Amino acid sequence: MADLTLEDRIIFHDAIETMEVDFRNMTFRNAEGCVIAPEAWDRFALRGKSTNVAHSLGTVRTGASEDTLRAIREQAGREMSRANIFATRDQAMQALGEMRKRRSDSGEAVGGAFLRAENIHLRFGGVKAITGVSFHVDRGEISSIIGPNGAGKSSMLNIINGVYRPQAGTVTFLGRTHHHMRPHEAAEQGIARTFQNIALFKGMSVLDNIMTGRNLKMKANFVLQAVFWGPARREELENRRRVEAVIDFLEIQHIRKVPVGRLPYGLQKRVELGRALAAEPVLLLLDEPMAGMNVEEKQDMSRFILDVNEEFGTTILLIEHDMGVVMDISNHVVVLDHGEKIAEGTPDDVRADPVVIRAYLGAG
Repeated sequence: MADLTLEDRIIFHDAIETMEVDFRNMTFRNAEGCVIAPEAWDRFALRGKSTNVAHSLGTVRTGASEDTLRAIREQAGREMSRANIFATRDQAMQALGEMRKRRSDSGEAVGGAFLRAENIHLRFGGVKAITGVSFHVDRGEISSIIGPNGAGKSSMLNIINGVYRPQAGTVTFLGRTHHHMRPHEAAEQGIARTFQNIALFKGMSVLDNIMTGRNLKMKANFVLQAVFWGPARREELENRRRVEAVIDFLEIQHIRKVPVGRLPYGLQKRVELGRALAAEPVLLLLDEPMAGMNVEEKQDMSRFILDVNEEFGTTILLIEHDMGVVMDISNHVVVLDHGEKIAEGTPDDVRADPVVIRAYLGAG
């Protein structure tokens, strides 16, 4: 192994656009023969993480020692990111292939704005819920809609996935413009969501609740499903496999058979996220995913949201009242107040906007 040249250690896998590098028994030194200083590792790791996100590169690790595994997992926990560690090379290569495929599938639609709402007007009788709101969401981003209570945030999500029909305006998604899109059409196009108030089947297990997210993926007819034979059996096993993957991803293996109604609030929120992920969405709408959670639960949910975005390439639009969370994980922020858009931009731009500050803190 020590006699291998660098060329021998590099293997290109064209099918999944991946470069494999064998780092066993290697020491990294600069021209003067000095190893990388310990104080430089954080900066080195941050640059690598940014490169992976910016260029959609999946990174996995195999064959690490127990001490290395522990250090990687601790660092990943501190940075709310996922440590992709596998026991064997074959498992790692399979995982990379699936990550690549998910990113490729999510990028097949036309270019330009991934989602665009234009001049949306919504009213209920004489009450104006949304007035002339326009904004866009770019592919692969985590975008947030913020604003005081009653600003029209949840109403906007309901318009995007077809629950509400606006009196005026259009929503363009994946290059197709809609004046009104029914919920089942939104689901078929790859939009999934969670709700402000948990909407789970309390008497069903975690596994069965997440399985309902596969409904649109089930093509076998009623008779074949009833006898559990042939294509229906194969389809059920495949859907079950994908649901188990979601359960592993969200780290809820220990409660998979527990009725949802017996779970604490934070875990119920995680199960609802799992049901949405089971639908394999390209756009994930999250309505206050961290409402009512303690600090530890918020950290876990933030980590999962970042993981979904980075590993699956899923575009995310969320509503959240915790400004610390919004500013930490969002690429783009839209601010609503009394049904009107008052600001839009990067988290730093929005945080410094005097109009936003006045809307939250008052004019005095």
